[in-house]
Amino acid sequence: MDGAAAVVSEKNSQIPLGDAKTAQLMERLERLLQEAAEVEVELSRADGSIRGLPHYSVIEGRAHALGRRLSQEAQRRQMREVSASQSPTAKCPGCGTRCELQPFSRGVQSVDGSVELQELVGDCPCCRRSFFPDARDVGL
Repeated sequence: MDGAAAVVSEKNSQIPLGDAKTAQLMERLERLLQEAAEVEVELSRADGSIRGLPHYSVIEGRAHALGRRLSQEAQRRQMREVSASQSPTAKCPGCGTRCELQPFSRGVQSVDGSVELQELVGDCPCCRRSFFPDARDVGL
């Protein structure tokens, strides 16, 4: 291993620096998932949705609902990152005029439910039409 190695933990003694960041993020995600599960259990008891000895399907249903919420939030965050990384201008697909892009929110139906996503949209003054930029035109 070269000099760009870093000690991360007992179980991952020598990990390259790029992998060290990934390992730290994975450990953080694991802690946050465990905390979310603990909060969900406490909440389900506090709000009365789980009392006594529940049928396993009730526990599983609450767990799936939590997973769907996490998925929706991850989709929102990923699209916000994609939108933020795009160029502030793009060519109109109709006439080729370079137009400014503005943030635009729209609802989509994902497999995990409704998600409000942020994208960039261009308004061409020449064509008098709106367009979503081509990913190749904005450097993606």
